[in-house]
Amino acid sequence: YIAIVSTKMEIGKPEEEIAAGLALLGNIMQRFTSVATTYEPNEDGSKDQCFISSSFDGTSHFENDVEDMLALYKRVTGEDLDMNINADSVEADY
Repeated sequence: YIAIVSTKMEIGKPEEEIAAGLALLGNIMQRFTSVATTYEPNEDGSKDQCFISSSFDGTSHFENDVEDMLALYKRVTGEDLDMNINADSVEADY
């Protein structure tokens, strides 16, 4: 199996912060540990029309990143992104 244990560092000691998650895994054959700095924009872009996304975070399913992109789309266009696609109205590309 492949498993991912991730967190946002709160106390500055990454090994301690993920210890409980690693303990749940039992015997680990090979392990890679990395720490990445993440960034968030200072402004939402409404004043200067400079729209910046946040850094990708440690979640493996990209949920927070998708939410950030949807919020960025709305800030830029003023509308929610319509993700409803009628398959009958789209020509096949094959």
